[in-house]
Amino acid sequence: MNTEEDDEFKRIEMESGWRKRQIEQSELCSNYGGFCKKEWVGLTNEDIAGLGIHTTDMYPEDFIRYIESILKEKNT
Repeated sequence: MNTEEDDEFKRIEMESGWRKRQIEQSELCSNYGGFCKKEWVGLTNEDIAGLGIHTTDMYPEDFIRYIESILKEKNT
C-alpha cells in the first residue's frame, strides 16, 4: 500500500520527466552493449581560432597539453 509520501514522489517524478529520461538513458546504454557513451564534443571553429592567440610562445608539448585540457573540459 502506498503512503501519501509515495504518491507525492510518483507525482513529482512524473511531472519532472526524471523517470522518462532515466529510461531513455538506460535504452541508450543498452544499444552500446551496456556501456554508456557520451557523445564526443570537439573543438569549435571559435576554439581553433582562439588557439593561436594563447599559444604562440608554447613548446609543442605544452601546446598539446593545452588542447588536451580544453577537450577534457568540454567532455567531462
